[in-house]
Amino acid sequence: MTSLREIDERVRAEYGTAIGRPVADLVTPALILDLPVAARNITRMAALIEPMPAALRPHFKTHKSPALARMQVAAGAGGLSVATVWEAAILAQAGLDDLFIVNTVVGPAKIGAVAELARERTVAVAVDDAPNAAELSRAALAAGSTLGVLIEVDTGMRRGGFDTASSVVDLARRLVELPGLDFRGVTGYEGHCSEEADVARRTELQHAAMRVLLDCVEALAGIGIPCPIVSAGGTRTWWLTAATPGITEIQAGTYALMDQFHSGVEGGFEHALRVVATVISKQRGRFIVDAGSKSIGDPNLTTVAGLDVANLGFDEEHGRFADVSGPDATPVGVAVGDVLELIPGYAPATVNMFDAFHVVENGVVTDIWPVVPRGPGHHGLIEGTPPR
Repeated sequence: MTSLREIDERVRAEYGTAIGRPVADLVTPALILDLPVAARNITRMAALIEPMPAALRPHFKTHKSPALARMQVAAGAGGLSVATVWEAAILAQAGLDDLFIVNTVVGPAKIGAVAELARERTVAVAVDDAPNAAELSRAALAAGSTLGVLIEVDTGMRRGGFDTASSVVDLARRLVELPGLDFRGVTGYEGHCSEEADVARRTELQHAAMRVLLDCVEALAGIGIPCPIVSAGGTRTWWLTAATPGITEIQAGTYALMDQFHSGVEGGFEHALRVVATVISKQRGRFIVDAGSKSIGDPNLTTVAGLDVANLGFDEEHGRFADVSGPDATPVGVAVGDVLELIPGYAPATVNMFDAFHVVENGVVTDIWPVVPRGPGHHGLIEGTPPR
């Protein structure tokens, strides 16, 4: 597996000449991270969640940056959430611990890799299938490790996980008997609530979702199986879920970067993530930038920082915006060649399209940080599988 040092050297060789340059001089499109803003977001979340009953286990998938993960842990995060085995492997390389793969892990290569990681690190995975749990058990025994498992509960996403407490109980009874596995609790992501724009209605949906999760905890307690970890929560519901009695941790991640989809959540988080783009054409009623849907996640929600202009739509390599602002149709004065900063619609998908962050302080690039990993098969910076 490619080492973090090799990855860092590669991105510095590719992008290092940008260090010391103002943002306006970057080759576009480029991904920029306003480091002081990200640091404020991380500090703010740590302070907000400190008096709440749930701890914070931020999701690494949002930024894919070991440097940002270290900042989150230094601010008090209780471990880290990841989406893939490869993300867990990179964080282990970075010296970080207490890693929860908030996903079911299937397939010999992935199962073997996570079992090996658990030899040196505290690692847990989600499970919702008895034969898969048996495979995890065999792999952990072969590796000489202990692998944590949390049962995934479907709280309304209609993705993975059980939707009945009886199914959770049945699997838990098996898990506590399987060697090499350590049953640690339950997990359920209420992501469907995030789609609701009305906060009052979102709150109702969140409460119903947590009731499903906590009913499973109560059912397990009824047969004498404790749930030390009850894990849930994203950025659009973080303050609701963190305040829910019985929830022990939340997995919010986008708060560190922010995007348009997550704008308006509790906490006053700022936009630390931008995509720098150049105006490449100006036609009647519109101007065009060189960042399209291949550079920005959820592009139809994307806005231009500092300009109140309508988003007219995105194509693969083109973003279209109105060249007037406000009800009076005031010209915005944008010209071909101007460099603009776009606030992405969705941060995790945006970050995943780039190899590196241009780390910016006071409008100048001060460092280059790799975005890792997209994993084998995705032509990212990480190559191969973790060693077996």
